[in-house]
Amino acid sequence: MFIDNLRKYIVDSYLDGQSDMLSNDTQLLALNIVDSASIFDLVDFIKEQTGVIVSMMEINPINFSSINEVNALVCRLQEKGA
Repeated sequence: MFIDNLRKYIVDSYLDGQSDMLSNDTQLLALNIVDSASIFDLVDFIKEQTGVIVSMMEINPINFSSINEVNALVCRLQEKGA
């Protein structure tokens, strides 16, 4: 399931494997877990894992604020056939 792979990617890439305090609702940007440059790594991860291409218009703080929001973005784009 994509959301589980996304969570593992964030834990491994940005939290040195420490997942204790990370929930799917944790505010990634507000807590500086992910920064603006990291969003582009996440965009690449999304494409690699799902084949979904995230347009520049979709790259904004709301869509990348939490694991749940990233997952919702991917689901929306998959439904559109992106």
